[in-house]
Amino acid sequence: MATNREKYEVFARAIAPNLESDSDIYSRIAFAILSANSPFDDSVKALDVTIKLYEKRQAVKPSDIIFYKMVPAKAKYLNRLGRMNLQTLRRRYGEDWHAYRLRLRSSVLGLGLAKASFAACLLYPSTADLACVDTWIQKVFLGHTGFKNLGVSDYLLVESKIRTYANCFNVSTFIAQWLIWDHARGTFNAHAIFPGTHK
Repeated sequence: MATNREKYEVFARAIAPNLESDSDIYSRIAFAILSANSPFDDSVKALDVTIKLYEKRQAVKPSDIIFYKMVPAKAKYLNRLGRMNLQTLRRRYGEDWHAYRLRLRSSVLGLGLAKASFAACLLYPSTADLACVDTWIQKVFLGHTGFKNLGVSDYLLVESKIRTYANCFNVSTFIAQWLIWDHARGTFNAHAIFPGTHK
Protein backbone atom coordinates (compact mmCIF):
# COMPACT_ATOMS: atom_id res chain seq x y z
CA MET A 1 0.00 0.00 0.00
CA ALA A 2 2.83 2.39 0.81
CA THR A 3 4.44 1.71 -2.57
CA ASN A 4 1.26 2.27 -4.60
CA ARG A 5 -0.57 4.93 -2.57
CA GLU A 6 0.32 7.85 -4.85
CA LYS A 7 -0.59 5.87 -7.98
CA TYR A 8 -4.09 5.23 -6.62
CA GLU A 9 -4.55 8.83 -5.58
CA VAL A 10 -3.87 9.71 -9.24
CA PHE A 11 -6.37 7.03 -10.33
CA ALA A 12 -8.98 8.50 -7.99
CA ARG A 13 -8.50 12.03 -9.26
CA ALA A 14 -8.73 10.79 -12.86
CA ILE A 15 -12.15 9.18 -12.37
CA ALA A 16 -13.61 11.96 -10.21
CA PRO A 17 -16.83 13.11 -11.89
CA ASN A 18 -18.03 16.61 -12.57
CA LEU A 19 -20.90 16.59 -10.09
CA GLU A 20 -22.67 19.34 -12.02
CA SER A 21 -23.02 16.85 -14.89
CA ASP A 22 -26.01 14.52 -14.89
CA SER A 23 -24.14 12.29 -17.35
CA ASP A 24 -21.22 11.89 -14.95
CA ILE A 25 -23.52 11.06 -12.04
CA TYR A 26 -25.51 8.64 -14.20
CA SER A 27 -22.40 6.80 -15.42
CA ARG A 28 -21.02 6.23 -11.90
CA ILE A 29 -24.29 4.97 -10.44
CA ALA A 30 -25.07 2.94 -13.58
CA PHE A 31 -21.73 1.16 -13.21
CA ALA A 32 -22.49 0.34 -9.59
CA ILE A 33 -25.78 -1.24 -10.75
CA LEU A 34 -24.21 -3.11 -13.65
CA SER A 35 -21.27 -4.46 -11.64
CA ALA A 36 -23.48 -6.15 -9.04
CA ASN A 37 -22.84 -9.90 -9.28
CA SER A 38 -21.19 -9.46 -12.67
CA PRO A 39 -17.62 -9.77 -13.97
CA PHE A 40 -15.80 -6.43 -14.11
CA ASP A 41 -14.98 -6.56 -17.84
CA ASP A 42 -18.55 -7.44 -18.81
CA SER A 43 -19.81 -4.61 -16.60
CA VAL A 44 -17.52 -2.15 -18.40
CA LYS A 45 -18.82 -3.27 -21.81
CA ALA A 46 -22.43 -3.02 -20.65
CA LEU A 47 -21.71 0.46 -19.26
CA ASP A 48 -20.49 1.61 -22.67
CA VAL A 49 -23.77 0.51 -24.28
CA THR A 50 -25.80 2.02 -21.46
CA ILE A 51 -24.11 5.43 -21.61
CA LYS A 52 -24.68 5.68 -25.36
CA LEU A 53 -28.37 4.95 -24.90
CA TYR A 54 -28.63 7.44 -22.01
CA GLU A 55 -27.01 10.17 -24.11
CA LYS A 56 -29.56 9.50 -26.89
CA ARG A 57 -32.36 9.48 -24.28
CA GLN A 58 -33.25 5.95 -25.32
CA ALA A 59 -34.41 3.23 -22.96
CA VAL A 60 -32.14 0.32 -22.10
CA LYS A 61 -33.71 -2.96 -23.17
CA PRO A 62 -32.73 -6.26 -21.55
CA SER A 63 -31.49 -7.41 -24.96
CA ASP A 64 -29.02 -4.50 -25.02
CA ILE A 65 -27.11 -5.82 -22.02
CA ILE A 66 -27.91 -9.53 -21.68
CA PHE A 67 -24.92 -10.43 -23.91
CA TYR A 68 -22.73 -9.04 -21.09
CA LYS A 69 -24.21 -11.42 -18.52
CA MET A 70 -26.63 -8.82 -17.12
CA VAL A 71 -29.96 -9.89 -15.67
CA PRO A 72 -33.01 -8.26 -17.34
CA ALA A 73 -33.94 -6.37 -14.15
CA LYS A 74 -30.85 -4.18 -14.55
CA ALA A 75 -32.41 -2.59 -17.65
CA LYS A 76 -35.38 -1.53 -15.51
CA TYR A 77 -33.10 -0.14 -12.81
CA LEU A 78 -31.06 1.84 -15.36
CA ASN A 79 -34.15 3.29 -17.00
CA ARG A 80 -35.53 4.40 -13.65
CA LEU A 81 -32.17 5.96 -12.79
CA GLY A 82 -32.20 7.84 -16.09
CA ARG A 83 -35.56 9.41 -15.23
CA MET A 84 -34.47 10.62 -11.79
CA ASN A 85 -33.32 14.11 -10.83
CA LEU A 86 -29.72 12.99 -10.60
CA GLN A 87 -28.59 16.11 -8.76
CA THR A 88 -30.57 14.88 -5.74
CA LEU A 89 -28.18 11.90 -5.56
CA ARG A 90 -25.22 14.06 -4.62
CA ARG A 91 -24.08 14.08 -1.02
CA ARG A 92 -25.86 16.76 0.97
CA TYR A 93 -24.08 19.37 3.03
CA GLY A 94 -23.38 17.89 6.48
CA GLU A 95 -24.65 14.41 5.51
CA ASP A 96 -22.47 11.72 7.02
CA TRP A 97 -21.14 9.04 4.72
CA HIS A 98 -23.19 6.19 6.16
CA ALA A 99 -26.43 8.20 5.93
CA TYR A 100 -25.56 9.11 2.35
CA ARG A 101 -24.96 5.47 1.43
CA LEU A 102 -28.29 4.44 2.98
CA ARG A 103 -30.08 7.23 1.10
CA LEU A 104 -28.60 6.03 -2.18
CA ARG A 105 -29.65 2.47 -1.37
CA SER A 106 -33.23 3.52 -0.67
CA SER A 107 -33.43 5.93 -3.63
CA VAL A 108 -31.90 3.86 -6.44
CA LEU A 109 -33.36 0.50 -7.39
CA GLY A 110 -30.69 -2.14 -7.89
CA LEU A 111 -28.30 -0.93 -5.19
CA GLY A 112 -27.74 -3.04 -2.10
CA LEU A 113 -25.46 -1.92 0.70
CA ALA A 114 -22.20 -2.82 -1.09
CA LYS A 115 -23.14 -1.25 -4.41
CA ALA A 116 -24.67 1.86 -2.81
CA SER A 117 -21.29 2.22 -1.11
CA PHE A 118 -19.56 1.72 -4.46
CA ALA A 119 -21.77 4.33 -6.13
CA ALA A 120 -20.90 6.87 -3.41
CA CYS A 121 -17.22 6.01 -3.80
CA LEU A 122 -17.30 6.48 -7.56
CA LEU A 123 -18.94 9.87 -7.09
CA TYR A 124 -16.39 10.93 -4.43
CA PRO A 125 -13.34 8.72 -5.03
CA SER A 126 -10.75 10.84 -3.24
CA THR A 127 -12.77 11.52 -0.12
CA ALA A 128 -15.36 8.77 0.40
CA ASP A 129 -15.13 7.32 3.90
CA LEU A 130 -16.79 4.13 2.65
CA ALA A 131 -15.78 0.79 1.19
CA CYS A 132 -17.46 -1.61 -1.20
CA VAL A 133 -17.31 -4.91 0.65
CA ASP A 134 -17.63 -7.18 -2.37
CA THR A 135 -16.55 -10.77 -2.98
CA TRP A 136 -12.82 -9.95 -3.07
CA ILE A 137 -12.92 -7.83 0.08
CA GLN A 138 -14.94 -10.50 1.90
CA LYS A 139 -12.33 -13.07 0.86
CA VAL A 140 -9.53 -10.92 2.32
CA PHE A 141 -11.20 -10.01 5.60
CA LEU A 142 -13.66 -12.86 6.20
CA GLY A 143 -12.17 -15.77 4.28
CA HIS A 144 -15.31 -16.30 2.20
CA THR A 145 -14.91 -17.92 -1.19
CA GLY A 146 -18.12 -16.36 -2.54
CA PHE A 147 -20.18 -13.26 -1.88
CA LYS A 148 -22.42 -13.28 1.21
CA ASN A 149 -24.99 -10.64 2.06
CA LEU A 150 -23.70 -9.11 5.26
CA GLY A 151 -25.83 -7.45 7.88
CA VAL A 152 -25.08 -3.79 8.50
CA SER A 153 -23.05 -4.47 11.67
CA ASP A 154 -20.81 -7.06 9.93
CA TYR A 155 -20.42 -4.78 6.92
CA LEU A 156 -19.40 -1.86 9.12
CA LEU A 157 -16.92 -4.07 10.98
CA VAL A 158 -15.08 -4.96 7.75
CA GLU A 159 -15.25 -1.34 6.64
CA SER A 160 -13.71 -0.22 9.93
CA LYS A 161 -10.75 -2.55 9.30
CA ILE A 162 -10.25 -0.96 5.89
CA ARG A 163 -10.54 2.51 7.46
CA THR A 164 -7.64 1.58 9.77
CA TYR A 165 -5.46 1.06 6.69
CA ALA A 166 -6.78 4.29 5.18
CA ASN A 167 -5.75 6.20 8.29
CA CYS A 168 -2.30 4.56 8.30
CA PHE A 169 -1.62 5.64 4.72
CA ASN A 170 -3.56 8.93 4.80
CA VAL A 171 -5.95 8.07 1.96
CA SER A 172 -9.73 7.85 1.70
CA THR A 173 -11.33 4.61 2.87
CA PHE A 174 -12.31 3.97 -0.74
CA ILE A 175 -8.71 4.31 -1.98
CA ALA A 176 -7.56 1.92 0.76
CA GLN A 177 -10.25 -0.57 -0.29
CA TRP A 178 -9.25 -0.15 -3.93
CA LEU A 179 -5.60 -0.90 -3.10
CA ILE A 180 -6.63 -4.00 -1.14
CA TRP A 181 -9.06 -5.09 -3.89
CA ASP A 182 -6.40 -4.90 -6.59
CA HIS A 183 -3.80 -6.63 -4.40
CA ALA A 184 -6.23 -9.50 -3.77
CA ARG A 185 -6.89 -9.77 -7.51
CA GLY A 186 -3.19 -9.48 -8.37
CA THR A 187 -3.59 -6.59 -10.80
CA PHE A 188 -3.76 -2.80 -11.15
CA ASN A 189 -7.11 -1.39 -12.26
CA ALA A 190 -7.33 2.37 -12.81
CA HIS A 191 -11.11 2.25 -13.36
CA ALA A 192 -10.55 4.53 -16.39
CA ILE A 193 -13.87 3.36 -17.78
CA PHE A 194 -15.91 6.56 -17.79
CA PRO A 195 -16.12 9.10 -20.63
CA GLY A 196 -13.22 11.50 -20.29
CA THR A 197 -11.09 9.15 -18.17
CA HIS A 198 -9.79 6.86 -20.93
CA LYS A 199 -6.02 6.91 -21.28
